[in-house]
Amino acid sequence: MRSIDFKYMNLKKAYSRLKEVSDLYDGHDDIIRDSLIQRFEFTYELTHKTLKEFMKYLGVTLENSFPRTIFKKAYVNNLISDDKVLINLLEDRSSITHIYTEDMYNELANRIVNQYVEAIGELVSNLEKLL
Repeated sequence: MRSIDFKYMNLKKAYSRLKEVSDLYDGHDDIIRDSLIQRFEFTYELTHKTLKEFMKYLGVTLENSFPRTIFKKAYVNNLISDDKVLINLLEDRSSITHIYTEDMYNELANRIVNQYVEAIGELVSNLEKLL
């Protein structure tokens, strides 16, 4: 099995698990919210690593392997339709360790449900078309 196939399968599975808990989140249950954020973190890591592998697969030259660069290249190569959403996703992922209030956790959970799940789903769908 090619490395790209393996990474894609792991991303697809992580996305499915994120979507599963996203569908359960009603804005009130802290346990589901915390699970949502944890699955978001895991899925983000796989998103970045899978996209890096796809850039190599497509023959796209990367100046560096920073997530921001990879997301911008994914946008240029039509793997995502809105690079700003994935840049915001990156910034939220980076800020998770600095969230100190319930309100901040709730805001992040709402962004995951209302923006990031759809953006990752679009990416997963677009990658599948290329395999």
